[in-house]
Amino acid sequence: MRRSSWARSAAAVLAAGLACAAAPATATELPELAFAAGTSVGVNGTPGSGGAAASLALLWPFENRFAFGGVLYADDLGTGFSDLIDPNTGQPLGTVASLHRWGFGAGWRTEARIAQSEARRWQFVWGADFGYGRQERDQRGEVNDAVSGVLVATGPSFTWKTMGGHSFGGAVAWKHAFVSRDADADRPTDWGTLALEWRWKTVPKE
Repeated sequence: MRRSSWARSAAAVLAAGLACAAAPATATELPELAFAAGTSVGVNGTPGSGGAAASLALLWPFENRFAFGGVLYADDLGTGFSDLIDPNTGQPLGTVASLHRWGFGAGWRTEARIAQSEARRWQFVWGADFGYGRQERDQRGEVNDAVSGVLVATGPSFTWKTMGGHSFGGAVAWKHAFVSRDADADRPTDWGTLALEWRWKTVPKE
């Protein structure tokens, strides 16, 4: 799939998610912004060393303990290294980065609050994502393979509310990409993310 086609598909998924998210919201239920940044782990492809991972979601609450909205994500899946050899002398010249993989995409996110403190200072939620992503392989910045497909993710997050509508905590997620390995048996299909999370929600004025 060409890059422009993928961009249109991702935009359509995110727009649909935002439209659906707005439906259950009421005038008093303001959306919450959730940003997570951390690392990818347990990548089952090659190279599978992992790397930086981030997501950005906009969520609307409904039915007191649920939230729904759109999410964007980007995960570094690993970088391979190779030894550089002088072709004339055969002497090693050092190690350089070679093959690299990463994935990015957009989708919907649904969350359910599992537990919270009586004062609502902390909360434990479980989330699930369903969307569409693209996975690319490059060598020294030049893309030489790419594939797109459905991506699902699930996992918990724990946050502590501070002042001004801000919350801080941590999030863990498992992700699965429904992509073909026929052309490249080393494409990752499963990985996890460990991240620090920041959330912000406008505090209604009295």
